[in-house]
Amino acid sequence: MGLYKRFMRNNSIFLNKIFIVDYKISEYFYKKLKYKLMLVYIIDAISYLINLYFILYIVFFIDFSYIFLFTISTAITYLLKLTFSRKRPYYFFDKRFAILVHENHSFPSEHTIIATLSFIITDNILVLITPILRIITIKHWLSDVLFSIILSYIFYIFFSSIINFSELLDLLISNIKIIEVFGFLI
Repeated sequence: MGLYKRFMRNNSIFLNKIFIVDYKISEYFYKKLKYKLMLVYIIDAISYLINLYFILYIVFFIDFSYIFLFTISTAITYLLKLTFSRKRPYYFFDKRFAILVHENHSFPSEHTIIATLSFIITDNILVLITPILRIITIKHWLSDVLFSIILSYIFYIFFSSIINFSELLDLLISNIKIIEVFGFLI
């Protein structure tokens, strides 16, 4: 058997094992929550509120220039979602769990990326509840969340090393002031 075929066979076995673990975890939470749908919606709302709180806290109380990190990371994450178009776990169990999400946009988890970036910036462990809640509410597979955590660290390291967010913000503000000056002159 050729090296390529052996690699693809081993890779498929690895991916199948990951999917089996993902499936079993999601199946467990589905069995626990299938008759408690209102609880799932409440947990999902808590997840949104935690992310919103930390974004606002970071942007308004730590450094407004982090808005660029969140914006760029969210845009890249959305492009990855469109590229992979992975079905969410609830698609396989019960579509009633779908609330304000698209069926085929599971990978990577945008909420987890925002939460992990918030954790990196604030060191507040509370924000790490969000990735767990995304798994419990059957919105994401475990592998989505784990990859998103790794991706968040990559985003933070990459963008903070090549872009000084404070300088970018100052440049944006100075350009707005120049436009205002020319706008008044015209």
